[in-house]
Amino acid sequence: MAAVALVTLPWALFTSRADLTFGPHEAQYRITADSRLTVDFGPLGKVLVPTEDVIPLGLGVHVDIGEIPVSGESADDERPAADPDAVADPGGGSVDALGGDIASYASLFSAPQAQIDEVIDGLSQEILTRWALAVCVITGGLVGLALFLGPTRVDTIIRAFVGKELLGIGLVLVLVLTGLGTVVLNRPQPISPDPAFEGTPLAGSQVTGRLGGIIDTAFGAVQDFAADNDAFYDDVLETLRAQWNDRPITGNWTDRGLVPPAGVGAPADSGGEGEGQKGVTTFVFGSDIHCNIGMARVVGAVAGMSRADAYIDGGDISMTGTSAENYCLDVLDDELPENLPRMIVKGNHDSMGTTQHAKTRGWKVLEDSTAEMAGVKFFGAADPRRTVFGSGPQLETDLTADQYAQRLRDEACEADFDIMLIHDPAVGGQSLRSGCTDYALSGHWHRRVGPENFGSGTRYVNSTSGGALANALTPGPLKMNAELSIIRVDNETKRPIDVQIITVTPDKKVQIDPWVRFPEPRPLVGQPPVDEPGR
Repeated sequence: MAAVALVTLPWALFTSRADLTFGPHEAQYRITADSRLTVDFGPLGKVLVPTEDVIPLGLGVHVDIGEIPVSGESADDERPAADPDAVADPGGGSVDALGGDIASYASLFSAPQAQIDEVIDGLSQEILTRWALAVCVITGGLVGLALFLGPTRVDTIIRAFVGKELLGIGLVLVLVLTGLGTVVLNRPQPISPDPAFEGTPLAGSQVTGRLGGIIDTAFGAVQDFAADNDAFYDDVLETLRAQWNDRPITGNWTDRGLVPPAGVGAPADSGGEGEGQKGVTTFVFGSDIHCNIGMARVVGAVAGMSRADAYIDGGDISMTGTSAENYCLDVLDDELPENLPRMIVKGNHDSMGTTQHAKTRGWKVLEDSTAEMAGVKFFGAADPRRTVFGSGPQLETDLTADQYAQRLRDEACEADFDIMLIHDPAVGGQSLRSGCTDYALSGHWHRRVGPENFGSGTRYVNSTSGGALANALTPGPLKMNAELSIIRVDNETKRPIDVQIITVTPDKKVQIDPWVRFPEPRPLVGQPPVDEPGR
């Protein structure tokens, strides 16, 4: 078995193919023996990057670049009538599509670890799968052959090789030397470094073919974008940290009053409860990041400085939900404190593939289900729509948004939970009006609402945490305010106590608002019907 494994390992290593992404492109990765990263753009040419310092044993990686997966239109669907402004749904236009492509390239420089992890995981899985398959097939074949020949013939074959070990070793050496000679003779020419890459992470790289003629301009644009993006959010984080210790504090110890009950307010133990208070759970709540990887750094910093017990995301972490945009979630996942519990519900700019990928990264995903996070039980469901370029909003379920809202209401009436997490407030409206939901958290509208009474419950709508402005480039320095919420929940009643808003502006200012209490839900009896404004 060991001999078979040793012989088949090189075959598995050099024949494995992993279908992944490269920035916004679909791409296929494979292992080579040329000590370089080769990014093959087909007729345009190749980018050659030396890898002696990062990949051992003279190995390299070859990347065949494919097309950019696109599905979309130039304008998004209208916001639901719940929005009194009744304007086009922010994000999702052709500008965002191009912006996402640029941000994908820029992320290779500003946040490359997510891409590296994806490649390592993908290739490792393919290699191990092929290796295990080869070992099983060959071992099974040998066992089957032995059974077919029978013990007598097997003994005869073994005796025929007794005393000829040196001959076998010699044959193996000849094969090994022949293979090494082939590798040496086929060794590619040394890389001629392109001066355009000097002083960058690609220093020492070479570009071939027609790609070399445009690389100076294209690479310069991507490099400038990445540099501007990093500089912008470096300044934002510096301002945030400078203001953090002077931020407004809260006097609300529980959802029942200002006076703390026994045991509440003592310093937190090593369990790390948020804001240093027992009896209170702290959540950082973001939504509608729309692949702004710069704001992902801010989200991670706030989660760490607030000593949050968990992070919850109201959806629209990507722009169209393609597999290439999984890096949007990967970057946020890497920026959040290690081992911090995290939860997400699908938005209309995400896809089922987005949330499936989140599961592989250890996120809890609400899909017509409940899940406990830091002692609080959440209930939620994926947005039934997927807003894509070219074909507008599509349904990923058999139900329309209104039908889905009705089903969600029925499920909420039967479920046992503390807080509803739903992307679109309009979808959760029926559950609040029915009396089956006391508290609901949402996003989608790209403007903050509440916390306020709605129906017989209380809702809070977070604005866009990515600063997603309609018909503007979302990734990169902000074009509109980005907001992030810190929500505190009473551990005894499981009710939200208050919320603090952190706002980042396009001029790199950071505003940390005073805490705002959540109003208590109102009795269902005697409540007049409540419609969304504008309906």
